[in-house]
Amino acid sequence: MYQVKTIDKFELSDFAHDLLQISDTDAPNALLVRSSQVDDALINDQLLAITRAGIGTNTINVNACTENGTVVLNTPGANANAVKELIIQALFRCVRPIDRAIATVKDLTAGPGADLQVLAEATRKEFIGRELYGKTIGILGLGAIGQRVAEASYHLGMQVLGYNRSPKNLPHVVQLPTIEEVMSLADFVVVMLPLTEETTGLINRERLQQLKPDAYLLNFGRGEIVNNQDLLEALANGELAGYVSDFPASDLQNQPGVTLLPHIGGNTEEALTFSTDMALQNLLNFLENGSVRTSVNFPRVDLPFDTPHRITLFYKDRANLWLDFVQLLTDQGLTVKEMTSNAKNGYGYALINTDLSVLSQAEIANLRQLLQDHGDIIRFRFLTNPSMNPEL
Repeated sequence: MYQVKTIDKFELSDFAHDLLQISDTDAPNALLVRSSQVDDALINDQLLAITRAGIGTNTINVNACTENGTVVLNTPGANANAVKELIIQALFRCVRPIDRAIATVKDLTAGPGADLQVLAEATRKEFIGRELYGKTIGILGLGAIGQRVAEASYHLGMQVLGYNRSPKNLPHVVQLPTIEEVMSLADFVVVMLPLTEETTGLINRERLQQLKPDAYLLNFGRGEIVNNQDLLEALANGELAGYVSDFPASDLQNQPGVTLLPHIGGNTEEALTFSTDMALQNLLNFLENGSVRTSVNFPRVDLPFDTPHRITLFYKDRANLWLDFVQLLTDQGLTVKEMTSNAKNGYGYALINTDLSVLSQAEIANLRQLLQDHGDIIRFRFLTNPSMNPEL
């Protein structure tokens, strides 16, 4: 049984599985996390996997995990609808002074015989807004969330512009080759890019100057993508109408033209439940049969598990390495029934279906030692098919 430690709060009172046990151990085999920081001390030989209920992994030392052979799984798309709905709500708040209108009615005092509606309607001229219909929205990042925002915006009657590093075949979206072109043409720019070395500080002084003076910038990607000091300077100079971010920062707090939300994009009952279920399923698939479907550091690899045993290999990828693996297994008297592999960012991951029961315990121990001593292999596992349950 694998010990799974939870970081952040998860509703797991009804969770039960023969393979996984939720535990507060200091030496877990897997971590279940939302957006809290993962202590590097937990990334050790015992840790096989970190599964993130969500998509962002900036609180996880992914490089250390890769060097340790620990897979980092995530759940892209699990909270896409929740974030989309919050973005649409934020767009409406940009063009309609809803909060001020609510507060005004709340503070009105209607004396005896006075009609509150008459008093309230007398203030309507203070709350003239604009419509989203006919306006142009620019979406930077056309992943699962960006695509939903694009579709919803189109059905609101908006013209939709988009930028994505790799163009996608999307109806209703005019994709432009540069970020600057999108920012210069849009009335609303929504940042949905992932945080990487390339996107850190991407929205800087130069790019902010591309915005229309009455345009709004909405950041639902990651806070660090926008240079806050450049943003404040642009707001002070009247170079944009306002900034909305789901990533609070102390230097932006209580600043004119800035609206900060407490990172609630995926914070709905439905999204939290779905992302938890998806994270657990991804973890179970990896621990039980070695499959990797959504990971930030391991390549996607899947293969039907129809043999008594399976060997998984995570390794530094190089030419002709497969020949080494096949020769090594053959020399130990193993028959490879089926195998598949994939590579990502210089690392490879392989699933090898076989039958280890043809080997003695001493031979299995020898095979383990050979794989452990192989200079290119970072981590390997011997898995038993749960539907066959043959003993090693």
